[in-house]
Amino acid sequence: MENGVINIIIVVLIAVCVWIYIMWKDSRKLNMDVKHMAEQHNLVRHDKRARALCRAIHLLNPNATCGVDYIIRHDSPEQEPYIAEWFSDTPRPTGEEIKSALLEISDVHHEAKYSALRRAEYPSIEDQLDAAYQARQGNPAKQIEIDEKISRVKEKYPKTDECI
Repeated sequence: MENGVINIIIVVLIAVCVWIYIMWKDSRKLNMDVKHMAEQHNLVRHDKRARALCRAIHLLNPNATCGVDYIIRHDSPEQEPYIAEWFSDTPRPTGEEIKSALLEISDVHHEAKYSALRRAEYPSIEDQLDAAYQARQGNPAKQIEIDEKISRVKEKYPKTDECI
């Protein structure tokens, strides 16, 4: 009976040691993940180019998280940020995909700029609705005037890269 109790104690001690080892390994991984997240957060917060790269990657893969699924680095202030490590199960974006996404992001800013400029000079919604009503009633003069003004504004602020 004494050997049975000793065997049980040994098995329990081994199980506790294995459990402690597993917890220790998990905590080390968690600490590394937190460290990567903090480094990435700091880089993205202070570097516009890194922030744009993160936004481009997010556009390509909305579930990828910087510092968890991938690591961004740049070795010197002059160097462009790059994906140093990719941990996600999804495919790593190619350079061409990233360039395309960066262009799309910059186009969003372009759209916001020219649309704000246009919006400031367009006739009011009330004037446009009134002109549409008058046109339906057989008097298209005001509608023609409104349409000409909208066309001039669109020509003044075109949807091109010139406004950037």
